[in-house]
Amino acid sequence: MGSTRQDDDATFVRRIHHSTPALWFFRGCWIASFLIYALRRDLVQYWVERSWEYLYSSWLFNCVYFETWWTTLIYTFNLAFARFFAEVRYFDRFKINPSAKCLETDIWRMLLEAVEYCTPLMLLDTFMVKKYKGVGIDPKIWAEKRQSIVQESRVLPRDPPQVEAIVCHIILAVLIYDAIFYVIHFLIHRNMWLYKWVHAAHHTHGVLNTRITNLLSVPERIILVLSANEALKTVSAHPLTRFLFVPVFVGLLCENHCGYDFPWSYDKLLPKGVAGGAYLHYKHHMNGCRHYQPFLTYLDELFTGGKPKKKKAS
Repeated sequence: MGSTRQDDDATFVRRIHHSTPALWFFRGCWIASFLIYALRRDLVQYWVERSWEYLYSSWLFNCVYFETWWTTLIYTFNLAFARFFAEVRYFDRFKINPSAKCLETDIWRMLLEAVEYCTPLMLLDTFMVKKYKGVGIDPKIWAEKRQSIVQESRVLPRDPPQVEAIVCHIILAVLIYDAIFYVIHFLIHRNMWLYKWVHAAHHTHGVLNTRITNLLSVPERIILVLSANEALKTVSAHPLTRFLFVPVFVGLLCENHCGYDFPWSYDKLLPKGVAGGAYLHYKHHMNGCRHYQPFLTYLDELFTGGKPKKKKAS
């Protein structure tokens, strides 16, 4: 099950390796961040508490639609970064396919895309009681909120999370989502009916670009969001953790679809072969087979390893 595209998969090559100066610079930044945390953990926790105090008192953060709006805003920032990379010729050297160009769009198309994304999710927000379990909220409050059909605000815990819990829960949630969506993604590609009605739109593009991240059918978009939400619920993530998870999660998804193999990408920061990154996801979009795992590679290697077979374009 292939895609309509301008890219010829014979033309793309992986140029960026795991030993560039830029890569070691970013690894150094991560090490420095860890050292700052280790030496001034009390200061980091202080700012976590101050940040939570501000958000807890914010009407916007308490609104049931906040996470949908926040995700849309973060996605918009990623589109702005994509435009910047496309306009600066220096970054052309990192293109997986040198002939690929940034998709042109207009403000009205982007607004329509935002409406298409937000509408089904805001409907869910309106009628579902948001439950953040394991963070100190009395379940009786949720029972009271279920008495109202339309939800207007979220029930938030009074206490902030510990900084260690934030970091661990974000990492674990990404790993859990990665496994959940691998299974869903693999099954969709293996079922012609599901592929046609749920996933085919995501593979129908002229060039792989950051905007393809959100080129999804409504069912697939809801599946993606609910999968991420289930991963966060599994680790009992605090609402502040969920707030910080969004830019990490959306950033990873956009990076997978950006069409650039940057030396500072997440798959370079990790040991070689552990993560797929933009290059392997590019291959998935071009070949329509293998590399079903969003971020890591262990499930692909375990269950769909070996040389991928070429599929006919649908």
